[in-house]
Amino acid sequence: MMATLLGDVLLRQVPAHLLAGVQAGDLQVYGSIIRSLTSGHIVGHLQETSGLAKLGATALAAPASLPLQGAGLAADLVGHGVSFVQNEQIKAAVNVVQNLQIANLALGAVGIGVSVAGFAILSAKINRVEASMDAMAGRLDEIARGVDLLRRDRIADDFTRLRTVAEQMDEGWSLTDPAPQWRQVASEAHSLVNMFERRASELTADPADVAAAEPFLEALALAASLRVAARLASGDDAAGRAAANEGARALVGVGERVSLGASVLRQMCLETALGGTKAWDQALAGRVDTLRPLIERTRQREAAAASTSLTLAELQRQGISGRAWLEEARSEEAEPVLCLLPSAS
Repeated sequence: MMATLLGDVLLRQVPAHLLAGVQAGDLQVYGSIIRSLTSGHIVGHLQETSGLAKLGATALAAPASLPLQGAGLAADLVGHGVSFVQNEQIKAAVNVVQNLQIANLALGAVGIGVSVAGFAILSAKINRVEASMDAMAGRLDEIARGVDLLRRDRIADDFTRLRTVAEQMDEGWSLTDPAPQWRQVASEAHSLVNMFERRASELTADPADVAAAEPFLEALALAASLRVAARLASGDDAAGRAAANEGARALVGVGERVSLGASVLRQMCLETALGGTKAWDQALAGRVDTLRPLIERTRQREAAAASTSLTLAELQRQGISGRAWLEEARSEEAEPVLCLLPSAS
């Protein structure tokens, strides 16, 4: 079924041939864009919707269901009073997410395209980041002895600010004149981007501490995403594109110091007593297994942020306003993602 947005440019569903291409390995999803592996051309731009946010809320509320599993998720929802029709819609939505291979990205800090998630979803993501930070509190305290901006009371204050900004962004949609509030959100989010970037930079200076930097990279991505959404919602599209570019540069800039090899070797240098032993080999394999998912998440955040910049540039080429794009995505509750085909020019 097709939807119209400024001249039939926005598809309500991801075209079947793009889904088939991803499944066949001819196309690859890179953040929020679909790219041909043969030509290198972008063949589609993906945008999360309120429908995807609902799936994300359920999955985030039940960590055991991660990554998304279609049957399990549907069964969980049915057990909470979801009708058969809704159940079929949920399974269809999850099927699209799985076919596009974006389940993990859908639940990440940046998400797919410009964030349209409501405060409940963003709050759950912030909770997850705070929980991961609490889990490494001892290591953070040790590092923070010589770094004032890593004191836990200051970190807690900034997470409170991030939660407030997320709430104000969502609240804006119900205001008669939301533009002033959204511009304030963008300004506050910009400040948080800079602060979380500084904290992540402090921790990635030593490859051994990359795990401790993970919560701040997630928080940086969340703040950057909120800044972009607020600029687009307030009608400041040029500022939104600039914010998207700056957010991507910040994530890539910090992420350049995050690599599997350097982090593993630096951590293993601390295991000198094990050098040349079987225990050393086992510890090495364990560090690789532990750090690999973290490095992969870092690369996924970078790809999501960079691809959002490409999508916003495409919206500009096609004359689609950021506000209209967000409103269309927020109003869609059945399909998890929308797809914009690139212009012919």
